[in-house]
Amino acid sequence: MKGFFSIILLIVSILMIGMTTGYAYDEIDVKDGGAIKGNIKFAGAAPKLAPIKVNKNEDFCGKEKASEALIVGKDGGVRYAVAYLEKIEKGKAIDRKKQTDLDQKKCLFAPHVITMAKGTELAVINSDPVLHNINIDVDGIQRLNKGQPKQNQVIVSRLRHVGQGNITCDSHTHMRGYVMIFEHPYHAVSDEAGNFTIDNVPPGKYTLTVWHESWKVKGHDDDGRPLYDKPVVLTKEVNVPAKGTANVGFELK
Repeated sequence: MKGFFSIILLIVSILMIGMTTGYAYDEIDVKDGGAIKGNIKFAGAAPKLAPIKVNKNEDFCGKEKASEALIVGKDGGVRYAVAYLEKIEKGKAIDRKKQTDLDQKKCLFAPHVITMAKGTELAVINSDPVLHNINIDVDGIQRLNKGQPKQNQVIVSRLRHVGQGNITCDSHTHMRGYVMIFEHPYHAVSDEAGNFTIDNVPPGKYTLTVWHESWKVKGHDDDGRPLYDKPVVLTKEVNVPAKGTANVGFELK
């Protein structure tokens, strides 16, 4: 009987591990791959967000910083939205030599939003002559917490957990950014015109999702950081043709 319960516990453990590690992504040689080209626009007049107060090193950082929660271009394009394919099970190889750079520059995270594949390298740079402390939690669990007291100091790490990573600096509570971590390489961040491209996709039908952090302030935390509504998530079905391009548009409102 003891052996029977041991087997049951082993099966339960395997199932739990499977639930926490996502799903398997198979790398294949993509033949006749297509592309997805998209645009994300803000419907109507974009709201004007209040600046965020700086509470440390004001002589270098300034007294306040413009909010980056919603950046809309002159033609309505939304910057820093993330587009990605939902649970694509096979496709192009993940570039494991690719390094994603995140700069702490002029007391802001640059870029404000980044994406990366699980297990690839993240290089965090402190370009400022002041102490920064990079803190990343993924879905509420802290995954990186490193101080960078020296200018031009670089910390290289690997993020091995899929999900939404919230980036903050413990030294400067006005600083905020995001990293979206995926099992696969089919993701992109919209540019200043709201455009994005996902390439070398195996022909077929997919669910394309757009994520935006949200700009609707619901309050402030104990450190004065704005607290936003839950992220905006939009989805569309797309058909990617062989050696062709699927064009798609999204609207935030």
